[in-house]
Amino acid sequence: MQMLTDMPNNTVCTVKWMLGLPQETDQELREWEICQGSEIRVIQNNGDGLLIIGAGSHRIALGADTACHIRV
Repeated sequence: MQMLTDMPNNTVCTVKWMLGLPQETDQELREWEICQGSEIRVIQNNGDGLLIIGAGSHRIALGADTACHIRV
């Protein structure tokens, strides 16, 4: 299991767990259909503190502080 922040661009992975997220962030991710067992694609991860991920037809920008709480 690795942190989402460690995944390179164009990697498709399955969310294993999301722990330690603020309740508001957790709720927003679930609205975008991102939860345990979801398949996501890392669209852009340049190591600059911002990740762009895709889940279904959604594209979401996550800060590294949020993405480090997601294990894939």
